[in-house]
Amino acid sequence: MKRALNISLSLILCALLAACANLSNNKKEEDEAPQTTTQANSEAPLRYRARIHTELAANYFQRGQMAVALEELREAIRLDPRYGVAHSVLGLVHAELGEFPKAEAAFLEAIKVAPAEGEIRNNYGSYLCRQNRAKEGLEQFDAALRIPLYSTPNQALENAGTCALGASLIRPAEVYFSRLVQLQPFNSRGYQGLAAIALKTARFDEVRRQVRMGLNAQPTTPELYFYGACAERNLRDQGAEDSYVQQLKSRFPDSSLNEQLRKGGCQ
Repeated sequence: MKRALNISLSLILCALLAACANLSNNKKEEDEAPQTTTQANSEAPLRYRARIHTELAANYFQRGQMAVALEELREAIRLDPRYGVAHSVLGLVHAELGEFPKAEAAFLEAIKVAPAEGEIRNNYGSYLCRQNRAKEGLEQFDAALRIPLYSTPNQALENAGTCALGASLIRPAEVYFSRLVQLQPFNSRGYQGLAAIALKTARFDEVRRQVRMGLNAQPTTPELYFYGACAERNLRDQGAEDSYVQQLKSRFPDSSLNEQLRKGGCQ
């Protein structure tokens, strides 16, 4: 199960990168962004300019150009010190650079100036979980989920479930993933999380059930086939296990889970 948890925890960083990508309208080159970004009628000119610099910084962050991202963020904050998203992305950059005191300060400033921004809370919660501060991280996810206008609660629920599971907080993890399934019944991530929990607690019939439901949703993931194979191995259904193993190999030939199954590891 340790391997599965590592894979799930890596989703946190993916979620953060996705959140940054959402800041950009269409991921065009940075020199095109000012022409392709629309200023809202109610948006102040300085906020508009700060937003564009933050979008550029997010794109540079994704490309690994941290020095340029920092320059863009400093300019964004100079233009509009109360633009919380800029402080939040600054926290992500500092965290990626291993500058954790600076990251912490940036996230706290983001929350101070924009306490009702759900994505900021989600980013900070994800950062805290990666720092092995699960309890504090879950508090931030819960704060995000209490914001009525938070547009991506599914992201906070998945991150919270992953964080709780990584910290062996089984009951909270189950609650978060169950809420994700209720919110998005056609999203396989909730079922995948519940399958991981069931495997960790040796409830193999439940793993089987959650895997089957997950494979009827999207996206299909190597973890689902891995959990399915492990469940069937423990339930002594060789045919079903072989089917999952073959599907994992054919659909995700580069996944390290193939080698783990070959070596007999399901933990």
